[in-house]
Amino acid sequence: MNLYRGILKITTVFVVIFLLASCDDDFSNIGGEIIENPSGVQLREYDINAYTVDLKSIQTNTPNPKLLGVYNHPVFGEKSASVLSQLRLGTTSPEFPEGAILDSVVLNLPYFSREDVDDNGDPIFELDSVYGDGGFRLSIRESRYFLNDLDPSEDFERAQRYYSDQQSLFEQFLTEDSIYVNENFVPSTDRIRFIGENDEGEADTTYSAPALRVHLNRNYFQQKIVDMEGSAELSSASNFYDYFRGLMFKAEPIANEGSMALFNFTGADAGINIYYSYLQETTDDDGETVEETFVDSLGIDFGANIVNTFEGEYPEQIQQNIASGSENLYLDGGEGTLGVVELFDQEDLADLRSQNILINEANLELYLNTDLMNGANAPSRLYLYDLSNNAVLIDYSLDPSANQNDPLNSRTIFSSLPETDESTGETKYTLRLTQHVINLLENDSTGVRLGVSVTSNIQQTTNVAVRESMPDIPGEDDVEVAPAASTITPEGAVFYGSGSSNENRRLKLRVYYTDTDL
Repeated sequence: MNLYRGILKITTVFVVIFLLASCDDDFSNIGGEIIENPSGVQLREYDINAYTVDLKSIQTNTPNPKLLGVYNHPVFGEKSASVLSQLRLGTTSPEFPEGAILDSVVLNLPYFSREDVDDNGDPIFELDSVYGDGGFRLSIRESRYFLNDLDPSEDFERAQRYYSDQQSLFEQFLTEDSIYVNENFVPSTDRIRFIGENDEGEADTTYSAPALRVHLNRNYFQQKIVDMEGSAELSSASNFYDYFRGLMFKAEPIANEGSMALFNFTGADAGINIYYSYLQETTDDDGETVEETFVDSLGIDFGANIVNTFEGEYPEQIQQNIASGSENLYLDGGEGTLGVVELFDQEDLADLRSQNILINEANLELYLNTDLMNGANAPSRLYLYDLSNNAVLIDYSLDPSANQNDPLNSRTIFSSLPETDESTGETKYTLRLTQHVINLLENDSTGVRLGVSVTSNIQQTTNVAVRESMPDIPGEDDVEVAPAASTITPEGAVFYGSGSSNENRRLKLRVYYTDTDL
């Protein structure tokens, strides 16, 4: 890998600039006195070093939602996402009435969606976190692979980790017959209709939000659950985990562009319901004893261990471009990639500390390389973090625009929404690291590597383990973890890198400051 190291050039450009209101009064004293209402703001652009790391194996058995489907990205190629999940019996030692008949077994996985109304005032839904318009082959099979909660290799003192590249391992433990197959599954915006009776016994129709709602093999669950009534296998959660070890939701490509959706397997409405009916004597309004049909259900929830697996290699040209260095920065979600950013070495930091300047803002501007995007949608947000210490940046924590209820529009000072210039069509993302740079200069802090990734939820800052990545990065800062939020989106993009031949769009550190010696 050809790493473009060090700060090779510092270009000072004198500009008149109107800074964000949130940054106007955020000055730091470096080697001089604080100046009230400073003028003559200047800009320095520092060449940096940035390159791409391909995450070959990343932990995915986290509480996050899971991707399921096949997505053909215009840049990064085709990828498939499957899910292996534990199951949890809603009621241990279930009892079924005498003569109970299993009527149906229904899987329900709600989509993330938004409700609106059409011109007639009727409710309509728009699916969120669904990528692509095509279909894929969906099959569901029983898994006999036991998912451990705790890691036996760590004396059961640490939670077991499962990784994105373990699909081939899990498939060795699948039963031969599927309990559901759809040769061309396509996500639908149709709401789910329920036909029943209201409290007065009258026919009533109700609706719920769109979901992956399908019937599973009834005979399979008759034998697996109903016929096992009274058995030790259904008597406790631990016994059931060992008896019914899980289900594999496998997505395979077919001859179209495919689609991929994000599902919350642990949501309140997610799970499997076994519906059964039975006859029971009751008394009618005339006091006569009659037999009446009753319907009940047994729920099966998805367990604590749910693993997302990914299959698919990047096109050879993309692999070569990633390996070649810093001309472009390739950021991709899912199993994905991340960017590594190196700002300063000790000599450069010492030089800056010797100067009498007040830092007003420091940022990185990442421009989309539209010539290489092939019409792909741009990711909704980017996330910058301390890669060396696997921690959030202080600028993230201090951002007053944080909004837990609206992640898309949260922390937009720290990480801007994509901004497109209408006259040129160019799109950029601005990542602000003002206080991080101030701390480096004021506190004798050493330079750290930063990481940047795509994210669909910038409010989520938890990290997950990385088992394998390429190429190795120099020094001792191996990529040990990556942002968990990058695994729940298949979106990706190509940005001009720190070694780009396009001088105007090259990735640089931009520092706005006031020189107190002027």
